[in-house]
Amino acid sequence: MTNIASEFRAVSYIYLHLEQELERLINATVPEEPTALVEATLTSRDCLDRIEQMHSRVLELSAKWKKCRASLEPETREDISRLAETLRALSIRLSELCGIQTGRLQTIREKLGKDLAQLEKGAQYLRSVKPEKSNYPKFIDSLY
Repeated sequence: MTNIASEFRAVSYIYLHLEQELERLINATVPEEPTALVEATLTSRDCLDRIEQMHSRVLELSAKWKKCRASLEPETREDISRLAETLRALSIRLSELCGIQTGRLQTIREKLGKDLAQLEKGAQYLRSVKPEKSNYPKFIDSLY
């Protein structure tokens, strides 16, 4: 049953690595530069995909843990319980980091939406102002 413990260790190591990547992403981008934040998020989408893929692995691992919990030795059970608590804390931290990043992206999206609305108002104004038909360039001809 040390196989379950090693799986818990492997998953917690992956979660720790993903947490470090997300913290690096959040700390590396400047909130005032929306394009840099969006580009950094897009370049780190493999990290976000791995977080999503880990969900099924954690569910499978917890199902195994529920099945064989009673048959384990007390020391192994305590060790796996500690690993499960660590994994839970890491997953909560990952969720918080993803929430921070999502909030920042939503703020940028709202700001860009307001900017686009202002541009649309300007374009609508320019469409409403038609030039006069007689407003063509006049040249002074020296012959007349």
